[in-house]
Formats: sequence, structure tokens, C-alpha cells
Amino acid sequence: MKKTLIILSVICLLFNNSINTKAQIINNSVVTEVNTTTDDTNKSNATDDENNKDLWPANSPNVHSEAAIVMEASTGAILYSKNIHQTYYPASITKILTALLAIENSSLGETITFSKEAIFDVDLDSSRIGIDVGEQLTMEQSLYGIMLESANEVSYAIAEHVSGNVESFAKLMNEKAKELGCTDSNFVNPHGLPDPNHYTSAYDMALISRAAINNDTFRTITGTRIYTIPPTNIQEETRYLANHHKFVKGNIKFDGCIGGKTGYTSKALYTLVTFAERNGMTLISVIMKCDSIQNEYSDTASILNFAFDNFSIYNISDIVDPKSEESSSLFTKYSPLFNRETSKLQVSPKGNIVLPNGVDYKDAKKEIELTPINEVKDGENIIGSIQYTYGGKYVGSADIIYNNITSPTLLKGAYIPTPIATPEIDKTDSASVFHSDSKSLKPLIIGIMVGVVILGTLIYIVLIEIPYRKKRNAYRQKRDRRKRTDKIKINF
Repeated sequence: MKKTLIILSVICLLFNNSINTKAQIINNSVVTEVNTTTDDTNKSNATDDENNKDLWPANSPNVHSEAAIVMEASTGAILYSKNIHQTYYPASITKILTALLAIENSSLGETITFSKEAIFDVDLDSSRIGIDVGEQLTMEQSLYGIMLESANEVSYAIAEHVSGNVESFAKLMNEKAKELGCTDSNFVNPHGLPDPNHYTSAYDMALISRAAINNDTFRTITGTRIYTIPPTNIQEETRYLANHHKFVKGNIKFDGCIGGKTGYTSKALYTLVTFAERNGMTLISVIMKCDSIQNEYSDTASILNFAFDNFSIYNISDIVDPKSEESSSLFTKYSPLFNRETSKLQVSPKGNIVLPNGVDYKDAKKEIELTPINEVKDGENIIGSIQYTYGGKYVGSADIIYNNITSPTLLKGAYIPTPIATPEIDKTDSASVFHSDSKSLKPLIIGIMVGVVILGTLIYIVLIEIPYRKKRNAYRQKRDRRKRTDKIKINF
């Protein structure tokens, strides 16, 4: 209880704003902005949004594919979009989700024994690597089989191994998709062969692919050109697997490609997921329902090059360096409580923001989302996040961390920060929910101190003073009765 009260006090100190800025109402873990400024300020903010939109890159390419998206992997920011919530048949890019679930729910050394259903319940004319009934592969070999050669019988066997049967695995697929934020998808099989109830969107596939590429094992597999499976308990010959993605193989040159997955059926047409890295930025592109192989790769190259050429990535913890003047809206104004080097309150170093080239990060708007926690655990506790938008579009975020190890005894002692003189903050930055001045903090600190004194006094009165007085009165009454009794006895 004591830790919870102190955490709340710290959060109040951190997020306190002056009365002339936007008030923050925390409701159900979501920060809702309530405007306490004048109508003229509202109009000014609206104008700023319109001006920001003008700075968003306008030279986006036209593509042949019916749907396409580029998403930045560390932030989830969307840098290019076309029909991203329209649903389509995914074909074999389904196997990205299958591989991710297999990695998360098994170890690479586990042995998969192929059932009769895995071999014969999958279209014999579809992509396969010739596995026989009773043959055994490791999970690692199976993952390379589905990601490089798009082996459908192997996908089926993985589903059986992980969940017991395809139906249960499909349920796991949908649960994972929902967990990742997918809203346009329904999966009924692990391989992507056509089914009216098996569909997704470019946006959902980007979310799934983002989770996958941020997994080290998946990243290694998807970027592999050639893989060999040695003789098995049934097959005497070595199997040689080759990645079908032309950027990965090098058949089509594309700078920075680190992996991907191809897909095709007569109903889905060509689908393609591609991962690429340049200048510290990892991008995910998804192409759906493209009419030809040539166009799916040219579309992919166009939208990825557009994103790489027009956007830059910045680390948020570097932006809010406590030693820089610009960071005064987040740390250091009331040192050392908010100083990154000494405080338990920190911004995650993993948080990034992606902005159009030429845009200053200070032009992005910040909002705070708090996450209630029931208890403070040892180590890092995520208590919220900073969400950034630019031109009305989400461009990045960073977790706000309460570190319960590295800092001195903030929770174990009665520490109250003392304001120190700092350079004056730009008062025009009303979008920052961390913006505050000493005049607004001092009354809060005084209020907290007065509240602590009053609370301590009340506790003393209730727990100590009142019981003491009751005992003292009872003792006096008992003593008076005894005196009266003794006096009566003496008279007799």
C-alpha cells in the first residue's frame, strides 16, 4: 500500500502541468485531453495539424497491387498505405504466423513425426518437399522447410505438433492475431491454401510480420538463402532448400533486404512480404493480390524506396537526453528525481520515432498513456508510454519505466525533490504533457507535505491518543471505585 501511494505521488509529480496547458484526465488507463485553453488556441492547434499534413511526403508511388503497406518495425508507424484494411486471401504468407507460433511454442530441437493426414490432407499438387508418412524432422528443419520452400505438408505437421490438430492450431493463430492487434483476419489453416474463411488484410499481415521480424530466430530463418536437410529416418538423400524470395536470393537486386515470404494461389494471386534495413531503420512491406511476379517485386521496391528516401528514425531516449536543454519538458527540471542517471523513472531506450525528412522532432505531438500496476516488482516496471503523432498520424512511442533496482531508495525513504534553477522552458510547447514550471510544482509539493502531516496526525490520534485516553479514563474510574469501597469498609 505504501509503495502504491508513493508511486502515485511520483506520477503526479511527473505529469503535473500548468493551468494554461492541456489538462490530462486519466480514465481506464487512457489519457484523454481536455482543452482548458481559449478558442483561439484551438484554432491555432488545428492550423498546426493542417500545416503538418502538408509536410507529409506527397510523392507516394502508384502500385499495381490491390493492397500494399510499409510499416516501420520498431514503432509500427505506417509510412505507405493502400487499401490496408481490405480483406484478401493471403496464400503462403500465412506461414509467417505459423512459423512465429511454432518458435514461441516449441524448441528448435524437438522432433516432428509426420502423420498420414499431414501428407495426404494437403493438395498433392501444392508446394511440398516430399516428406513421407512416419518421416521425422526437427522443428528447426521444418521451419526452414515452410519459410524457404513453402512446404504445405510441413506446415500441417507443425500445426499438429504444436496444437494436436489443425483446428486447435487455427484457434491459436486467431488468438495470436488478436493479441497483436489484428482486426481484419480469420485463419483456418497453417499453410494458406484457399478457403473462404481464411483471409486477412495488408495491415494485419504487417502487424504479424512485425512481431515475427522482431524475433531473432525468425529473422535468421527468413534471411537464409540456402539450407540443407540431411538424410532422415526414411529419406536417404540430402534435401537442398532454396529461398523463393527473389530479393533474398539475389535474382533481383534490392539494397538492404534481410528476408521475406512469397505466396501465390489462383484466388489470392501474388502476395509478398519483404523485410529490409537501411540507415538504422527496419521496414516491412506487404503486397496483396498482385497480378504478376514482375509487378509484385517492382511494387515492393517502389514503396520501400519511397519510405527509405522520405523518412528518418530517431531514438526517443536520445531526444530526451537529460543533459540537453530540449529535454527539459521530460527530465531534469527537478533534479535528481527526473534525471535519467539517478531516477527510477526512465524512458525506454528501445523507443523510436519516425518522421518525414526535414521535420524537427519537436513538431511531433506527445500524449501519455498510463498503465496501472498492482505491485512494484524488482527490475523494470512499465507504468505507461509516450505516444507521438505528426500530422494526425502515429509515428512512434516509448515506454515509461519505473526501475526498482538501479536508483537509490526513493520508495524506502521519505525523499522529496528540491527544485533547482534551470533555463526557462519554451512556453509555446503546450502539447507536452510533461511541461511544467516551478510555480505549479511548489504548491503540489506543499500540498503533499501538508497532506502527509494531516494524515500522520489523524493516524496518531486514532491509533495512539484515543486508545490511551480510554485506558486512562477506565483506570481512573476503577481507582475511584476502589477508594469508595475501601472507605465503606473502614466505616463498618
